[in-house]
Amino acid sequence: MMRLTSREKEIYEVIKKEPLISQEELANRFGITRSSAAVHISNLMKKGIVLGKGYVINEQVSVVVIGESCVDIRVKEDNQGTRIDYDYGGFALEVSRALANFGLNVKVITVTGNDELSGTIIGMLQEKGIDTGSVLRHAERRSCRKLAINGELRYKEGFTVEDYEKATDIREWIVLNCEWLVIEPGMEEIVFRRNPAFEDFMPRLCTMQQITFPEPIPETLSWCSLLVLGAAGPQELDYYSEQAATNLQPGKHLIISDGRSRVVCVNGSGISDFPLLPNQVFDTAERLPFLLAGVLYGLSCGYPTRQSLRIGIGAASGNE
Repeated sequence: MMRLTSREKEIYEVIKKEPLISQEELANRFGITRSSAAVHISNLMKKGIVLGKGYVINEQVSVVVIGESCVDIRVKEDNQGTRIDYDYGGFALEVSRALANFGLNVKVITVTGNDELSGTIIGMLQEKGIDTGSVLRHAERRSCRKLAINGELRYKEGFTVEDYEKATDIREWIVLNCEWLVIEPGMEEIVFRRNPAFEDFMPRLCTMQQITFPEPIPETLSWCSLLVLGAAGPQELDYYSEQAATNLQPGKHLIISDGRSRVVCVNGSGISDFPLLPNQVFDTAERLPFLLAGVLYGLSCGYPTRQSLRIGIGAASGNE
């Protein structure tokens, strides 16, 4: 459930059992004015807990995704000639769509431009039932574009950190009142640096990224409840899982996989290996968002870690 005040929790419990109760009856029951009861109901609606008349309760897990959305242009040059492909992507688009596949209540905070590409990206999100009310459309810029040649990023037309910070500031109440907050690596400071005290009131945080040996485990491990990493091979899995086991704090999960041999989970119980069957192999460069989404979904439902990993593996390999 999203973060509620003590009074909101009390009212929530009542209307969950008595969805037709009037605001006047609520006011009498709690010894408050009718206008105060109306304000509490309004706040529950803003937080997505109450969906409308009759006090329909939203039981979905609430997730907010903060990150980039863009068009990826990929140029491949070899002996066969030059091939140019493009696709819509970016952390926000990929992760939020993967999460929406599990029926989660997903809101996305991203920045797009004043162009046709912005409409396409927003439309792709809305098709999945994702709340795009927090998308910031920059009036003077085009939407983000990236150009990679033979797998190496060469050019990027995008937005500044300040643009994403502005988008986050506008919807600060969403950030502080969700159940899970999924942040693109490098953007965590957008949330924390405005007010260090926010860290004490944060929902559960998570992120994902590819990691290349021998770079160290990202500092994000220190603030994430869930960190999902993609690695090159079995040796990298051993290296990073052992490194994480010595630094992992209670209540945190590190999930790391090469997508070919196994998935490794490091948490308070130690290090657990989950070998991948032939039909469970996946490309971490493309399917890591689905691994993250499946594990997050499982944990949010209260499933054991092992079952959550199975859900994530199934999603990443396309078997869910």
